[in-house]
Amino acid sequence: MIKERWVIKAGSSLVASEDNLFNQSFIAELSNQVNLLIKEGIEVIIVSSGAVAKGLFELNLSKRPTSLHLLQATAAIGQVGLINAYKQEFSKYSLQTAQVLISHDDVANRTRYLNARRSLQTLLELGVVPIVNENDSVATEEISFGDNDTLAGMITGLVDASRFVMLTDQIGICTSNPNINQSAKLVSEINLDKDDLSSYLKSSSGVLGRGGIQTKLKAARLGLDAGSAVIVADGRNPKVLLEIKKDQQIGTSIIGERTVLKSRKQWIANQPSPLGTLIIDTGACEALRLKGKSLLPVGTLKVEGKFKKGSLVSCKDEDLKEVAKGLINFNSDEVILILGNKSSEIASILGYSSEEEIIHRDNLVLTKD
Repeated sequence: MIKERWVIKAGSSLVASEDNLFNQSFIAELSNQVNLLIKEGIEVIIVSSGAVAKGLFELNLSKRPTSLHLLQATAAIGQVGLINAYKQEFSKYSLQTAQVLISHDDVANRTRYLNARRSLQTLLELGVVPIVNENDSVATEEISFGDNDTLAGMITGLVDASRFVMLTDQIGICTSNPNINQSAKLVSEINLDKDDLSSYLKSSSGVLGRGGIQTKLKAARLGLDAGSAVIVADGRNPKVLLEIKKDQQIGTSIIGERTVLKSRKQWIANQPSPLGTLIIDTGACEALRLKGKSLLPVGTLKVEGKFKKGSLVSCKDEDLKEVAKGLINFNSDEVILILGNKSSEIASILGYSSEEEIIHRDNLVLTKD
């Protein structure tokens, strides 16, 4: 029997307040709820923010560092206190925890991606609660996830989680920013494939966090693509996870209508940083979106950036809105030579045999709905 598996993301606004006071009571409440879920046969992975916040507290700093090296040092100091806090609380229930630090490279490299997947699965099989965080102590701004919402969405697909819960310091996603507008109301359900999302993107992140509504919707897409049920809920409620388990109507459920992605396409969807961009025409956009076709040179208008064969590239329409991303069959110099031409002409233009598609449909994931 396959166990139910949850990924729970704990935001920095819950783990630490804006005056940098580390919130041990939240971790205690979260640990208690997770213990009860585990007793019901549910495997749980926690993606926890708070390392930088904990480091700020330890170093007596008033705000998040702008210097990359100081940020790395702050995260390294804070990681120790963060994992110890979880270890202390879970030990009350005779549960072991494990610290798992994930970097961009662990996702971008297919082998390391699969190794991370197996490592997390093994920890769960051993009855351990993995505490996952971005490896801020070695990450650079160019390769970091930038927020733990995205990281949690990636982990959801990595471990085939059945439920993805993003805990925040609000009741869920609201019609407007509740910190500014007291008349803001909870949105009980958002359909990423049908609803106008622009009205939800006005909320800003807090002092300690890097995410916001936009990152939560992006993370939700990763979860939905993996076949997971997704909810944004109030982590200040000490029974929130138990209420979700009972299917009570709380928070914001995020749904979609796209087909669940297969494992390889999940990996492609989880790649956060394309190395180049292809501008494609209307016909190519329709072929990708409506017909499930590969991207051909005839519909490719322009190339931006330098990349090698096999790199991840973004495909954008003529209004520069991303339509898809995928692993390309040519390097950037080759694409420049063949764009706008028929596939049958590629070999004669390049002077050697090659693939007929710029990006094969098996290596391409739609991103614009």
